[in-house]
Amino acid sequence: MKTKTIHKINRIKQFLTEHQKCLQLIVIFAIALRFVWLNAINWHTGEISNGLPGIKYWLDSNRYLFGAERVLSGEGLEGRQFQFLGYILIIAFLKLFSLPDGAIIILQLGLAGFAAFALFDTVKTGSKSKLAGLFAIALFLCNPFIVKWHLYILTESIYTSMVIIFFWRLVKMIKKHGFKNVVFAGLMLIITMFIRPNGWILIPVFFGFLINTFLLNKYLKKSLIVISLFAFVLLMGAVGSFRNSIQITTPVENLQAGITVWGHPELNLEMPQAVNLDSDDWVGGLKYIIRYPFASVKLASVRVGYTLMHIRSYHSSAYKLRVLFWIIPAYLLSIFSLQYIKRKPEILAGLLIIFAHLFVIAVSYAEHDSRFDIYITPIFYMLAGFGLCGLISFCKKRRIFPRSRFWNS
Repeated sequence: MKTKTIHKINRIKQFLTEHQKCLQLIVIFAIALRFVWLNAINWHTGEISNGLPGIKYWLDSNRYLFGAERVLSGEGLEGRQFQFLGYILIIAFLKLFSLPDGAIIILQLGLAGFAAFALFDTVKTGSKSKLAGLFAIALFLCNPFIVKWHLYILTESIYTSMVIIFFWRLVKMIKKHGFKNVVFAGLMLIITMFIRPNGWILIPVFFGFLINTFLLNKYLKKSLIVISLFAFVLLMGAVGSFRNSIQITTPVENLQAGITVWGHPELNLEMPQAVNLDSDDWVGGLKYIIRYPFASVKLASVRVGYTLMHIRSYHSSAYKLRVLFWIIPAYLLSIFSLQYIKRKPEILAGLLIIFAHLFVIAVSYAEHDSRFDIYITPIFYMLAGFGLCGLISFCKKRRIFPRSRFWNS
């Protein structure tokens, strides 16, 4: 009986080794087919988004489309349009050639494809495993809660792709150094910042790694990183446009009101009420947090929790199961990636990008849909790719999986 089992394992090893390239091509084809199919049904029926066929428009769509028209007509932008200057300029550029709104969708789909390559390259290079890279992009391209945003005239699709591309170039800068890699990473940072104001939170991440990568003295590194963080905080309060961008989301009002999910007061938390709280100054918010630290931390934690899990009491059981299917396995595998945190800079960089975006949620609010969590979900998928390698290594040591070059090809 033992001889037959060994013989079967050897046959599996031989099959995986001999057909590894063919199996990888099949996986790539299946991923691409799923991505095309999801976009096709979303285009024809809107089944995975708003239930309407064709290009998807929402409340914020007019802000970007009208902003592009104002740019082309020589008028200045107004209100919150300044916060999304990059996206508006992209739309204006396409409309300069009289291209329809469908060109924006094609651009977003193409950029998502390039972001998938960047994600694959990062995971494959860092883990030395194509399988891990394919696993990461399969989660990214096949997740309907991410795919549905590609057909919207909104910043969500492009911003998510740009976060991945920035992360890719940041890792290149950290590992390969060189002036060219610094320039590429900095350029991707600037583009990401001007697509959505959320991108500004990536500034301290970039400069932190820039300082840590190119300075030799460890004490000087730590000092400059701390100084950079304080400078960024001062920047938020000192620069008018930056401060106004923060104040538009009314963070201080939301803090005292206990808002967790925007537009759902039934999910609000009961918070202590401070007398004479200046809701127009973020310093007032800091004073409130210092005065009521436990209530403030609880509120921030609940907001982050709603963002990470993205299930609400009003969701159906079927919806909750589908959401959890796309995030729980990835979160669990991400834990396995932590064993590489000291050896692979991709892990630390990914975690800091995740924490930076969650910080924005903690001080503002969670959304009722999946918009805010899709920015960081692909980074979790990167961690999951490394975690898969860790899990396979664990299983191979205990001879649960057969030893084969397939796992590291």
